[in-house]
Amino acid sequence: MKLHLGCGQVHLDGYTNIDFPLTEHTVQSKSVADEFADLTKLHYKPESIEEVRLHHTYEHFTRPVAIALLASWNSWLKMGGRIHIEVPDFDETAKLVIGRFTNDHDRKVALRHIFGSNEAPWATHYEGWSKERLIEVFSIFGFAIESAEKTAYLATRNITVIGVKDEATPDKSELIERAKSYLSGFMVDQSDFEVTLLGIWLEAFEKQLEQTIAR
Repeated sequence: MKLHLGCGQVHLDGYTNIDFPLTEHTVQSKSVADEFADLTKLHYKPESIEEVRLHHTYEHFTRPVAIALLASWNSWLKMGGRIHIEVPDFDETAKLVIGRFTNDHDRKVALRHIFGSNEAPWATHYEGWSKERLIEVFSIFGFAIESAEKTAYLATRNITVIGVKDEATPDKSELIERAKSYLSGFMVDQSDFEVTLLGIWLEAFEKQLEQTIAR
């Protein structure tokens, strides 16, 4: 089985296309999904999936939830299975926003690309990914990088990273340690406030992991 998560109006042959039902969408006028589901509540058996694919969906998850989902998807995938994620390139799009020669229209489109279209609660981007940062989390959670590509369309900049599962999914305690190491990098300092914040992030990571890790 191959999964296309957050399919929108794009149906990929050979994949199980999954998204919210049409009632949860605003602009979308038709549904091509094979299944309706909240992506944060899906779970599959260990090593039962060949590929997980997302196009402009991954940026809609908060940082702790995003990495918990990546760890969960790794647990679903067979050894050698592929993860294929396309997201806005925050760094390159931000260059358009602050660029001296960017016209006003392109600057506004670039801002929308960074923060989301905002017509619904889910139409918000929670993380600013770059090629390097996406490769980093792929590597942390058990994927070898097959390819990483930057693309451009009008006033938007995007990245696509494809990874291959190259290690058995670690147990829960090891996943938490990896998440802690990664999320610690976002702490301003080691003050009590920041340490408490890290604890909240890890709690969100664990909660999401419990919902979606293979079982």
